[in-house]
Amino acid sequence: MRAICSLAAWMSALLVYDGSWIAGRAHGADAAPLLQLSLEELGEIKVDTVFAASMFTQKVTDAPSAVSIVTRDEIQRFGYRTLGEIVQSVRGFDVTNDRSYTSLGVRGFNRLGDFGGRTLLLIDGHRMNDPIFDTAAGGNDFLVDVDLIERVEFIRGPGSAIYGNNAFFGVINVITRKPADVGGTEASASIGSNESYRGRLSYGHAFANGVKLLLSGSYFSSEGEDRIYFKEFDSRATNRGIAEGLDKEIAPSIFGSLSFGDFKLQGGYVDREKHTPTAPYGTVFNRDTVTFDTRGYLELQYKRHFTNGLDIAARAHYDQYDYHGVFPYETDEGVGYLNQDSARARWVGFEAHATWAFSERFRVSLGLDWRHAIELRQRNYDESPYALILDRRGDQDLFGTFLEVQSDLTKKLTLTTGARFDYYSTFGNTVNPRAGLIYKPRPSTAIKLLYGQAFRAPNEFEINYRAPGSMELAGIKPERIRTLELVGEHYFDPRWRATTSVYYSRIEDLIDPVPDITNPALELTGARDAEVLGASFEVEGKLDSGLLTRASYTRQHATDRETGLVLTNSPQDVAKAQLSVPIVKGKLFAGLEGVYSGGRYTLQRQQTGDAWLLNATVFSRELWPNLEFSASIYNLLDRTNRVPGGSEHLQDQLEQDGRSFRLKLQYRF
Repeated sequence: MRAICSLAAWMSALLVYDGSWIAGRAHGADAAPLLQLSLEELGEIKVDTVFAASMFTQKVTDAPSAVSIVTRDEIQRFGYRTLGEIVQSVRGFDVTNDRSYTSLGVRGFNRLGDFGGRTLLLIDGHRMNDPIFDTAAGGNDFLVDVDLIERVEFIRGPGSAIYGNNAFFGVINVITRKPADVGGTEASASIGSNESYRGRLSYGHAFANGVKLLLSGSYFSSEGEDRIYFKEFDSRATNRGIAEGLDKEIAPSIFGSLSFGDFKLQGGYVDREKHTPTAPYGTVFNRDTVTFDTRGYLELQYKRHFTNGLDIAARAHYDQYDYHGVFPYETDEGVGYLNQDSARARWVGFEAHATWAFSERFRVSLGLDWRHAIELRQRNYDESPYALILDRRGDQDLFGTFLEVQSDLTKKLTLTTGARFDYYSTFGNTVNPRAGLIYKPRPSTAIKLLYGQAFRAPNEFEINYRAPGSMELAGIKPERIRTLELVGEHYFDPRWRATTSVYYSRIEDLIDPVPDITNPALELTGARDAEVLGASFEVEGKLDSGLLTRASYTRQHATDRETGLVLTNSPQDVAKAQLSVPIVKGKLFAGLEGVYSGGRYTLQRQQTGDAWLLNATVFSRELWPNLEFSASIYNLLDRTNRVPGGSEHLQDQLEQDGRSFRLKLQYRF
């Protein structure tokens, strides 16, 4: 609490900031104190831009949200292999890996058994959360190869006023590389611990006739940990708790785009197979439990900019998601059988939005969103002898529309107000507003007072996954959140930036899945309330020499409002730091990343203990013509880190990977 009060005081001081308290720019003999910078020089400081905060490009300091951006350069320098590793590096975000799925969490809220559905995940603005599980994929089940990412925008706070469902705690927008950025043919290959291999072949080109083409295919395979010990299964009958050869993973994917003029056709597909060693849902230990997840989409986009300040965009899309799980069980007599669990979703949609800048001081945004589920089906049955447990078909239609107005009340004060109306065939209507007041005492400083509401609709899994005879959850309602936040952002000069925020969120009607590990049936608890109080601080530097550094600290307190208990899987203290030093300017870099996370409560109210992670990467760019090389060591100190197990696990805690490595080559033809 003292940390939160201190940060609030720091932000209050910024309200009367005049630039005189900061020392100057460290540039040797040319150094000059910042207080000597003129307003014109301050105005020339390059401020990052963001699109996903309001569906149009604006400066980060003008966005009614707390924003972070991770660039392709940072992804390369720190050797990130998956979207989850990128997310883990960002202030206020975290990930949980149960050796089956990687779930994304925000601000101390990452519910066990969830699939990240309280964060909206976008690829170039296209919604990736599916209607069955709301999955925000963070592992190798994410559709886009990390090498194809140009930047990732992290938008904190409720976003339903623009995006509707799933934008509960925030929005992650993955922006892919343009064909011209690829500029020919790229081939990459990597090898890592546990016989992990990845290969990628990409082609991108902007033709003289205006056609732009990008095609890319990737293939990942890993044997995983060969032997994993679980003390909960340590008996002679269960191989002394050792799961052998059951951590394999395979994930091929494709992605592409074709554009001409104002039109763009884009799509992708990923097919991931994961073998799970943890014996979830009461399956037989040391037997092969496998899950298959495929996700694909195809969309046609139209974008047009008019000279009168009007921008319009529309997209029509087809999406699909398939899940299949194979779970080995035994009868009381020791006879083995397989349980088959599956889900299938097909849906179409149309989105359109327009932004009209009537003047430099007044902008209006208007949008609509329609989606229709062609097929939603969930099945579960036992083989040999055949026994049908579940066969449910669902339907879902939704329509949403939003309006947002951004106006400059004075030269230093901007007000953003907006709201979105959504209609769901499953539960009815919901309206979610947001408002942001931004005060900029100087061009390089912004103080933001933000309020927002958001919802998460019950997904098809929560509505319809019931075994015969299990109790229906009557009147299941959308989850709701209200957040009040104070944000301070300041650019000291073109190289240094600091951000701090204090926030309070109240969550109502929380839906918690509670599977029974002895039965595929699922029970749900609803109408629970929670709250989150937190604060964070971050400083970032990008020097002309090529040195890059970032450090952040977050203090968060997420509790159940009825019991007052800290939520499970919620670290209260999180610190992160990255440092990349140029060895050969512009060509060779050494990077070090550290992540500290305080202990988390498990379902049995035990503490996992503190988690420390230190990663090191050496990265070269054009040290040899057209060749890139990187070498990374993850968990350099080989720390034993644990996360809570979900209710589908017998294990109260799950150990994470130890030290591992990756070597990677990329060549451009």
